[in-house]
Amino acid sequence: MENVKISDDIIKRMENDRFIKYCGVKLDEIKPGYARASLEVQDIHLNGVNIIQGGVLFTLADFTFAAAANSRGKVAVAIESSISFIKGISSGKIIAEAQELSCKKTLARYDVRISTDNGELIAVYHGTAFRKD
Repeated sequence: MENVKISDDIIKRMENDRFIKYCGVKLDEIKPGYARASLEVQDIHLNGVNIIQGGVLFTLADFTFAAAANSRGKVAVAIESSISFIKGISSGKIIAEAQELSCKKTLARYDVRISTDNGELIAVYHGTAFRKD
């Protein structure tokens, strides 16, 4: 792994995501090719059957993916993504970890795993980013 300091511009870009703030997502860690974010599940995150709404999980995963994809200093935007829901939960802290699978000049691929704070898998997200010049 490269020994690269994440620039303040990248951190500010991630922290300036207004929708993420509204949802209650927190960026916990970012380093080249990797990011971790978390969310305390609240009543507003639950759907009609009292489990976490799929869009909340997608939002958490997509943001964590974006942080990892932008961590190398180039602006990166999603061009493809998918999520598989494994287990529904109704409370507690959830953690998303994005891991880079490949990073080329214009395309990069990431997997994001969302788990409870005790490691129980909730969802798996896959994303491809276009890296702008």
